[in-house]
Amino acid sequence: MKFGIIANPKSGSASVARKAATLAKAGKVLGRDTVVAGLDTTSREQFIQCAKDLAEKVDVMIVAGGDGTFSDIINAVSSDATLSYMPLGSGCALRYALGLPPQLSHVARQIRDGRRHSLDLILCDESVKAFMASVGLEADIIHRRETLQADGVHGPHAYAMATLGSLLAHLERADMTITIDDWTFTVPRAVTAIVTKIAYYGYGLRMVPDAAFDDRQLHLLAINAGRGQLVQSLATALMDGNRYGRHEQGRRIQIQMSQERHAQLDGNLYRRGKTFAFRVLPEALKMWY
Repeated sequence: MKFGIIANPKSGSASVARKAATLAKAGKVLGRDTVVAGLDTTSREQFIQCAKDLAEKVDVMIVAGGDGTFSDIINAVSSDATLSYMPLGSGCALRYALGLPPQLSHVARQIRDGRRHSLDLILCDESVKAFMASVGLEADIIHRRETLQADGVHGPHAYAMATLGSLLAHLERADMTITIDDWTFTVPRAVTAIVTKIAYYGYGLRMVPDAAFDDRQLHLLAINAGRGQLVQSLATALMDGNRYGRHEQGRRIQIQMSQERHAQLDGNLYRRGKTFAFRVLPEALKMWY
C-alpha cells in the first residue's frame, strides 16, 4: 500500500517547518516511500492542483489539515480516490468522528494498519459535497473566527472568542420551513439548523449524537432556543451529547427561510440565501483508517 500525504501549510497554528518535521516522522511510520506534498504551495488553487496530482500517484492520499481542508479535497479529487485524514487544524471534528487518537504518530499507525470504509456524504444544492453543514449561528461564528485569525488569534482561543461573541450579540433568527423527504414542518425564529453526517463539531462537541457516517441518512438539528439554552446545549455536547433542539433524519432536506442567512460547510463559509437543499450520497467517500 503506497501512502501520500497532502498537507495544508495554513492549517493550525504550527509553523510550516514544524509541520514538515512532524509529518516526516509520520511518513516513516507509514513507509519509506510515503510522499509529503503541499507544504510549499502558496494559494488554494495551487494546493488543490497538488492534491489532484498526488491522488493519481498513490493508493491512499492522507489529507493533513483541518475539516475545511478535507472538504476542499473531497470536492477536488475523483470520487474513486481513497482518502485518509491527519488532523492539523484547530477543532478537527473529523478526528472525533473517525475515532482518531490525538498524537499524529498514533494516527499514522492506525492508518498504516487500517482498512477501507465506505462512508456517506451530503450533496448541497446539487453542487458541493460536505460531511457537515449548517445555516445560521455557526456561519456567524466562523465569520468572527476568521476576523480574529486575521488579527493573529488562532486555535481554540479564536473559536472560543468567536462563539462567545456570537452568543452575546443580538441573535439573528429566521422562521424556517423544513421539508424532510415527503413531510414538512416549521421552526419559528430558528437560530440554527444543522444538517450533518457526523455526531461531532470541533473540540469534541457531540452536537448531533445520533448522526453516523455510514447510516445512509441525513441528520437534522434545528434550534430556536435563547442564549441560556444554547449554552446548556454546548455544555451537554461536551459531556453526554446534546439533546436540546429538534432532532430529525431523512434522505433529503430542504430549508426555506423568512430572511437570508449564511450557511457553512465543514467549517468553511458557503453562501447566503433563503433556500438550501441537501441530499445524502450513500457510500460516496472511500476512507482508509
